Amino acid sequence: MKIGIIANIRKPQIKQTLKSLLDWLADKQIDVVISKQLHHYLQMDFNHVEAADLNRVPEMSDVTISMGGDGTMLTAARVIGKAEKPLMGINLGGLGFLTETSVEDLFPKMEKILKRDYTLEKRMVLSAHISEHPEKHYYAMNDIVLNRMGSIRVIRIDVTINNHYFNTYVSDGIIVSTPTGSTAYSLSAGGPIVVPSLESIILNPICPHSLTNRPTVIPASSQIKLQIQPNDSEVLLSVDGQEDVRISSPYTVEIQKADFNVHLVTFKDYCFFDLLRKKLQWGNLPRKQV
Repeated sequence: MKIGIIANIRKPQIKQTLKSLLDWLADKQIDVVISKQLHHYLQMDFNHVEAADLNRVPEMSDVTISMGGDGTMLTAARVIGKAEKPLMGINLGGLGFLTETSVEDLFPKMEKILKRDYTLEKRMVLSAHISEHPEKHYYAMNDIVLNRMGSIRVIRIDVTINNHYFNTYVSDGIIVSTPTGSTAYSLSAGGPIVVPSLESIILNPICPHSLTNRPTVIPASSQIKLQIQPNDSEVLLSVDGQEDVRISSPYTVEIQKADFNVHLVTFKDYCFFDLLRKKLQWGNLPRKQV
């Protein structure tokens, strides 16, 4: 087995944690592949570690380990793309809905990885392209967002689903989210939490100028078109909060389910409902201090 590692070098504890992991894998005689940037950052030579371009790390490994927060996981998922290699997250960040494993559980979980004692959970991906540039596709595991840029003026977005007119949102923008992304930006904007193993798409207007406009969950097979009505200002297309594209009206953004999935590594003790209670602190009643 060969392990690929993608890490966020901005995390304070990353160098110490990564060095411990690489030493542990060396003792197990497990080969590792990391990006050239990460190799340069470590400034250490490991006989069992190979450096490669970032986009080649997943294809050269059997399992890819993401070390950081949810943002690092989204980066790793985008790098893996259609290769659909297993992806495991080590949480060195904050909330960490995607990074299931804590630093404290790192080595017990790695033992399970080496024994292949894990399951893969498929997470759907959204594919988007701008009508004027159909050759360029953008992929998101969390969400695709259309948002006004800097202007205080609202934007008008006509939404068509399967060639049927659905609604016109007069708002700051719209979030088109996967179930995985339902606990991200969409949740902050008042959207529903959807179990990530389901396949569906959430349409969630951002600060709509109407009390009757509510988040809507639609089938994953839906073909969505977002037509930006003429406006003086540009609109920002944001993909997983990591890739931004400025577009002008009256461009159309077309969104649908991608033809591949992200395969997240999970273990027997994983339960999404336990994760919700832990991360959102549900059930923790406030107590008086004595």
